[in-house]
Amino acid sequence: MTTTKALDGLRPSRKRGAAANSTGGNEYPIASGYASNIFTGDVVVNAAGYVNVLTTTTQKAMGVFVGCRYVANGEPKWSAYWPSGTSATDAYAMVIDDPAATFIVQADASVSIGDINSQNFNVTLGAGSTVTGRSGFGINAGTRTTGVGMLRPIAVLAEPGNDIDVAAERAYPKLEVRIVKHVDAYISADASVN
Repeated sequence: MTTTKALDGLRPSRKRGAAANSTGGNEYPIASGYASNIFTGDVVVNAAGYVNVLTTTTQKAMGVFVGCRYVANGEPKWSAYWPSGTSATDAYAMVIDDPAATFIVQADASVSIGDINSQNFNVTLGAGSTVTGRSGFGINAGTRTTGVGMLRPIAVLAEPGNDIDVAAERAYPKLEVRIVKHVDAYISADASVN
């Protein structure tokens, strides 16, 4: 039910358009000793070639973290989250980086049908759980704007108890979103020099 706020990050949903959904996942390096947890469902960015968790709303997303692998003390590990400060070799994050990917995420307050496909929102930078490995990110409903924002709701998740037209059920709705502040939307090529 969406009468309870339980932010748990972005969950892969589908790919926009008519193509098959391969989830668009790729591996990117994580710096040994990186001193922040990265949870499954967190929006991540590229920082000097390494995956970092999104920490400000001015950053551009490379995608959504869905787990990692690394070698610590000679032992291979697979994890739903990156433990802060881990000293490791061969550390890689799996990131859903396809700019056409969509995700299901819960809002931290009420969102209306008028927000769907017309407003952008930043994310709530919530702390995740080291028990479940799940993110604490959500839609920050108070940041709705027709200007720049990280996420754009494109649909309401069709599940019982999540009817956005019912006041009690739209308190913390689960929405399908796309990342509009994706790094691929900001890439430009310099003109060649003759």
